Amino acid sequence: MAAESSRPQIGVGVIFVRDGRVFLAKRHGAHGEDTWASAGGHLESGETLEQCARREAMEELGVAVGELRFLCVSNIIAYGKHYVDIEFLGDIGGQEPSLIEPETFIASGWFPLDDLPEPLFHAMSYALDSYGTGKHYYPGD
Repeated sequence: MAAESSRPQIGVGVIFVRDGRVFLAKRHGAHGEDTWASAGGHLESGETLEQCARREAMEELGVAVGELRFLCVSNIIAYGKHYVDIEFLGDIGGQEPSLIEPETFIASGWFPLDDLPEPLFHAMSYALDSYGTGKHYYPGD
């Protein structure tokens, strides 16, 4: 790993589930390229986890997140990086996410929870497992 990543970084993500479907977008131009994920990014100094989740959802997908429910925390060493990742389930009501940052995502859609595209971004795999099982901690592989 590069010198700037000698310590784990903190990632925060938020997933959106509606009518048995989850909104996913295909990552582009970042680690985990060509995997399916949702809004997420780095926790900024002075920011709460919830503020980060809401900011990332607005910046990347143009949606304002209402209620947030904690899903899980995971230790992810993948894609040449090390992250401690915190995932939430977010309520966006009837809003429709759109790809605000074309350099971040290249495709998107609502997918049935029992028929997901592959491959999933590691953090998304853990978030969806947590959503289905109630498990809250993933120590890594």
